[in-house]
Amino acid sequence: MDKYYEIGERIGNYQITKRLGEGRYGIVYLVRNHQSHPYILKQLKQDMQHMNLKKLFYEPETLRQINDPRIPKFIEEIKTENLQAYVLEYMEGTVFEDLIMQQHHKFSRSEIYNIAGQLLDILEMLHQHQIVHRDIRLPNVILNQNQELTLIDFGLARFMNKERYVKQVDYWYMGNFLIHLYYTTYNEPYELEEKPWYEELTLNTDEANFLKRLMGIEKEYEDGESIKQDLYHLTAFK
Repeated sequence: MDKYYEIGERIGNYQITKRLGEGRYGIVYLVRNHQSHPYILKQLKQDMQHMNLKKLFYEPETLRQINDPRIPKFIEEIKTENLQAYVLEYMEGTVFEDLIMQQHHKFSRSEIYNIAGQLLDILEMLHQHQIVHRDIRLPNVILNQNQELTLIDFGLARFMNKERYVKQVDYWYMGNFLIHLYYTTYNEPYELEEKPWYEELTLNTDEANFLKRLMGIEKEYEDGESIKQDLYHLTAFK
């Protein structure tokens, strides 16, 4: 049975500050070291440890390849007789899920385009390292006090291949993420008939085509440069 650590307990050199949540594979804590610096500690569940260790350690494996301030650094692995865990850099800021659900922030077009550009820059950096993130969602993107993005949770990240793990997977997630931002200003009356987002949202032709290509509804983008060109066109003529 998995041990759930309480506030004040220690795991190695780290003291538990808060339990942030859990998923199928592990339990996530906010911890501090002896100098009171915050970190993220991910404790792997025992049932999962006996299934596929390689899958469980994709996150530290991919993060070891990257040295970028927009991505959490891998700090160390902790392994004892009863515990397997690893420690990651804590990224300051507010996740987009809280910006929308708790703070009810409504994103302007200029904000959306700026966020899209920053997100694309992060994806291009990852793709240069042959990594696809595969989980770009509202809880996994952080906006810091300088209005800069950071991308977290690399549990589903994989190294690219020509079959399943391709750039277009991240482009789809990017499009879906941006659609959520567009919906923050949607205030049309409720309708019984469900409509697709490209009919429901008020989008100009260029915006609709841009999002459809990201989502693979229209001809998919082949690389980040073509996305950047269309995004620049949107920004220049907004």
